[in-house]
Formats: sequence, C-alpha cells, structure tokens
Amino acid sequence: MGYNVEKIFEDVAYLSKVHSKNDYDSHTNKFKEDRYSELDGLVHATDVAAEAKVFCEDVFVAFKKFGKVRGADLMNLNYFMIYYVFPTILSEEEKGAEICDTIRDVWNERFKCNINYTDFETLKEGFQTKIFGIPIGKN
Repeated sequence: MGYNVEKIFEDVAYLSKVHSKNDYDSHTNKFKEDRYSELDGLVHATDVAAEAKVFCEDVFVAFKKFGKVRGADLMNLNYFMIYYVFPTILSEEEKGAEICDTIRDVWNERFKCNINYTDFETLKEGFQTKIFGIPIGKN
C-alpha cells in the first residue's frame, strides 16, 4: 500500500516548530481530524514492520533530493513524527506502544537517526509559558 505522505506531512516545516501548548493542542487535533486516517493501513496492519518499511520508503521517495533526505528536511520529519504521529497512535490505538516501537525502529534504521516517542500530555507539559518571548517556566 502506498501512503499519501504529501498529505500526512503537509506543512511539515511549519508544524515541526511548535511554540506553545495551545498551538500544539490545536495542531494535534487538526492532524487527528485531517490526516490520521491516512495512516490506517499502517496502524491496523497485520505485519506492522512490513507496512512501516513501505511507509518509510514512501517518505524517503517524497522528500529525497539527489538520493538522500536533506538534514533540515529530516529534522522536520523527525519532529513531526515525535510531535504528531507517535502521540496520536498512542492515544488512538489499543496496542499503540507496540505499533510505535515498530515504526520507530524501522524509521531509525531507514533514516539513520535515533528518534523516540512519548505521549501527547508529556510533550504538551514540556512547553514553557512565554511573556514577550521570554520563557517564564512551565505551566
């Protein structure tokens, strides 16, 4: 199955730069509503590892330039996976942790990186409150 990675990762550069809890909340809800269904074949696959390889290859093909994914693009893709894909899978799927473990391992192998995942609430709590652009601590 091919994945519509253009839709899944639409505005990846913008969405990978989250600055507030409210933005993160809003962007995550929009991802769930508009894009999560595009991952249905992956999260409900009988062989998640095989589907994860297909997904990662589709991402690679969509974002490669001169045979590889540029560093800045890969960084944005990694953030997007960490901010939106993994937390949504964890919250929406019964076996979310198992699915995320498999996708993470395949992703790290395919893109030669070392990302991990966490849940939505943990990520959201990590954003600091800012006044005039100055961090004043965590809410």
